[in-house]
Amino acid sequence: MHRKFRNGSLSELHIKDEKLNRIVRFIALPIGMLCASIAQAKDDCKVIDASSQVEQCVKADREDADAKLNASYKKLMARFESRWKRGSEQRKAYMATAKDSQRAWIKLRDTTCPLEATHVEQGSPTHTLVIDKCIARLSLERAAYLDAIVSDGTSEVVDMAEVSASASQRFGDVVARYVTTYGSPCLNVQILAPDGHWRVLSSRRFCSFAGKAFWTDYADAGFEDHAFAEDGLHVTLSLTELRAPGEKRLACVIPIQDEQIKELKCGAPEST
Repeated sequence: MHRKFRNGSLSELHIKDEKLNRIVRFIALPIGMLCASIAQAKDDCKVIDASSQVEQCVKADREDADAKLNASYKKLMARFESRWKRGSEQRKAYMATAKDSQRAWIKLRDTTCPLEATHVEQGSPTHTLVIDKCIARLSLERAAYLDAIVSDGTSEVVDMAEVSASASQRFGDVVARYVTTYGSPCLNVQILAPDGHWRVLSSRRFCSFAGKAFWTDYADAGFEDHAFAEDGLHVTLSLTELRAPGEKRLACVIPIQDEQIKELKCGAPEST
């Protein structure tokens, strides 16, 4: 005889619990597989063995390209904000133009890529695959295009006729170089690969301080006393405000760590 409980016998409760456990296991299995597939997606794309992997990897490439495009667009708008004063008509016009241009380009991309898939059956996995590959390719091209507008980066090619000062120093397996040019207050810093025909691995262009552009927000600005040390490039930043009297001089360093050029760090103004 089974012991009775309010909701049935002990055996009945055991059967219900077993059914519930089966349901939980049934739900948990695909969720666990989904989490594992997301975590290993990039590794899986290194070696593709099945057509299902191709679809997954192309979709991941499209999402990565979209993320890079969005980041490039936001950086472009930020460059407009830092280069021109808040409220200026020129800044408003440039930002409005960039916004309209981006919207029009996205519409063009999304209506152009289906043309590349006209040779396959609409709605099929291959149809989606071709469109995703097209969108990923065009998005990366657009991101590179936006990065070159009002660029904060320095070109890999340096016109030696324009160079006013330059020096370099080795940091581990790479070489760091700074370059200044005539007529510009900006400082260009590059990381070079000495064993790769001096290819530029990364670069940064310093043309502002504390969110204010040298060209428009200071009466005078520029870097002096460049000197490499173990922790990076040490410089003196000279600033003259538009309305405040006198020159302000800051002892600064651009750290170079792990083959990367870090943010400019400055101490308190020097006494004059």
